[in-house]
Amino acid sequence: MRLLAVTTALAVGLALAPPAAAQDKTEIAWGGSNPGGVMYYMVGSAGTIISEKLPQYNITQVTTGGSTENAKRIIKGELDMGIVYGAHVYMAQKPEGPFASGDKGTMFRGVAKAYKGPTYFVTLPGSGIATLPDLDGKTVALGPPGSGTVFNCSNILRALGMLDKVTPRMMTFADAGRALGNKQIDALCQSSAPAAAVKELAETRGAVVLAYSDQEMTKVTSTYPFYSKATMPSTTYKGVPDVDLPYLTVYWVAHERVPAKAVQDILELVYQPDVKKRLADGHKAWAQMEPDTKNFLSLGVPMHPGAETYYKAKGLWQD
Repeated sequence: MRLLAVTTALAVGLALAPPAAAQDKTEIAWGGSNPGGVMYYMVGSAGTIISEKLPQYNITQVTTGGSTENAKRIIKGELDMGIVYGAHVYMAQKPEGPFASGDKGTMFRGVAKAYKGPTYFVTLPGSGIATLPDLDGKTVALGPPGSGTVFNCSNILRALGMLDKVTPRMMTFADAGRALGNKQIDALCQSSAPAAAVKELAETRGAVVLAYSDQEMTKVTSTYPFYSKATMPSTTYKGVPDVDLPYLTVYWVAHERVPAKAVQDILELVYQPDVKKRLADGHKAWAQMEPDTKNFLSLGVPMHPGAETYYKAKGLWQD
């Protein structure tokens, strides 16, 4: 879906009555993920608030596989905005990795850092799986096809020399949670937290998040430098203690065609304290939203002109 202006005219009265003024509404298609994924709820809550508070913009939440699909569809011009991994923004400029056979992502423009998210493997209590090497020979859901979760989970397993040692299943987040709860698979891999499917599992069946040893963490971060070690706190999932995991920065990006005024207006809204609180109530990840302009620029892509104007006016710009 391309960004376009939809003009509507309301007929008021009979032919002799004066015509109503036309109203322009800017349609913005925003890709998140599928139900059960973090990006799905982030875009859903943000789109609702923006459309409510700024009626000149109509945000359409587009269900996708996640980061990889969002990036590819922005490149193709099918999306106006998306939640995309920093690694995907970087790789799409080459292009390499999932973007090797397509066009470069030169139309990406930064809006804000959305959040930093971990990649982790989840199993059930009593499964006999206590460490990452225990996944050898097991059936593991790696996420929906085209998702950033599949990208991250495959990277982790590849770095640990285990990619060919598991039986992969490509499933939606919700389906993976149900399949694990029913013991139809041995484990699932998830990117970002808290994820609805894992939260439900932790509260109904219990959940075990597999810890990375120091050696395993070093293998991951040295193989793929866009991951960094951070701690997922015990408040994330019921019964799951603090655990160190590889984290990846995730960005809110826009196609270059999105008008500067639209991006500036939206940022003026979402950074208001009461609105930011509503966003975080919609999904906790929004509490991490910040400009992060310097780090985004290091990916080889400019910030959106509307974002640049807003951040510089607020003294939040760094390059």
